[in-house]
Amino acid sequence: MLAVETIPSLREVEALCAELDTLGMPFWLSVTPHNGNLRTGEPLTDAYGIVATTANRIAVGANCCDPAEFDAVATAARQAADGIPVVFYPNSGETWDAVARRWTGAPTIPGLAANWAASGARLVGGCCRVTPDQIRTVAASVSSNAGQAASNG
Repeated sequence: MLAVETIPSLREVEALCAELDTLGMPFWLSVTPHNGNLRTGEPLTDAYGIVATTANRIAVGANCCDPAEFDAVATAARQAADGIPVVFYPNSGETWDAVARRWTGAPTIPGLAANWAASGARLVGGCCRVTPDQIRTVAASVSSNAGQAASNG
């Protein structure tokens, strides 16, 4: 399986999917969104629509982005790639302060991961500035949430 990740533009999604279509290997493709679109300003739905028509795709989603992008990613995936699992592994949630030359804020991933899983994300993790301890917390919260859903359902 291939993880094709941190894709910023529709043109790159198109080129990658054309190549992936010929490989016959399972893959997921994750983009790096900003303000609900690709980094180039193009709609997420356009990117996910292309992935949805590509053979052997197992998931669509996003990585290397603000954790607040989840709702836009999940909505676009439902609209353009309904039924294809969502993968979401954003950055920690801290913000780079270029003037002070340091990271500010607190990591938000551990507290949000269970909500992402409950809202449909099937593969959840972390990207930049997410520590191994935070990933353990994410895994525990997602596992706990899945266990509760199974016992309630």
